Amino acid sequence: MTKPYSSPDHQAKADAAWRAALRLQQFCYANISYEVTINVRHAAHLIEEWEAAGKVRRIATEKGRKNKLHFEVIPEGEIRIAPVVGDIYEQMWTSMRKMTGFSPADLVATCSLPLTIEEAASYCRLLLTGRYLKVVQKAIPPHKAAIYRLINITGVRAPRARRLVCIVDPNIGTSAPINEVRA
Repeated sequence: MTKPYSSPDHQAKADAAWRAALRLQQFCYANISYEVTINVRHAAHLIEEWEAAGKVRRIATEKGRKNKLHFEVIPEGEIRIAPVVGDIYEQMWTSMRKMTGFSPADLVATCSLPLTIEEAASYCRLLLTGRYLKVVQKAIPPHKAAIYRLINITGVRAPRARRLVCIVDPNIGTSAPINEVRA
């Protein structure tokens, strides 16, 4: 016995179903089943695959004899909310790496943890002074925020400000980091 949905024309049907989903934009299992002439279980299987891949999302559940799920195609350019992985700096850094241009308000909108525009703007200023960002469009306070572009992508971990722990000698006016001090 063959596995379900492993027939030779499965890929052709899957491609046709995806084209139908793109044309409809919003649909349910029955819509895809009707458009491609496949059974509802096969359509449900395809839609579940698309949902797992992040191509579609559930938008409604219709109450009635049966719960009827509705889906919509996620536009390619849509900014997706960063998953709750890491703190706000990690989420802002991830968003910056994905966007070609952004404002502090864009960073607030893409973070899933509580974040104020002032905190996002402060982080942008920090990265600007560290030459990680470039100003694409200057701010026009109070009407328009600055638009930035990330120009120095050093990896997946977010750059952070740290306080330097050091020993300051006011007698001779020098300072030495703690890790350079020898016993």
